[in-house]
Amino acid sequence: MDDGGLFIAYDDYMTELATVEEKQSDGSVKSYVDEDLKQEIALKLLEEIPNFPLEEAERIAGGETD
Repeated sequence: MDDGGLFIAYDDYMTELATVEEKQSDGSVKSYVDEDLKQEIALKLLEEIPNFPLEEAERIAGGETD
């Protein structure tokens, strides 16, 4: 299964979530992407795919309501 498209779709969001701001000794703030944290986020997304309510999403997309 190719999940590349899924990760491309969420890459900016995962990058934002994994961006860390660290105060430097001179008082400035350094921002960087914690790549380990980003990988943890990607793994969690991958683990949750089987829990996605696909049938409900298809029903809603088709215009059906409860």
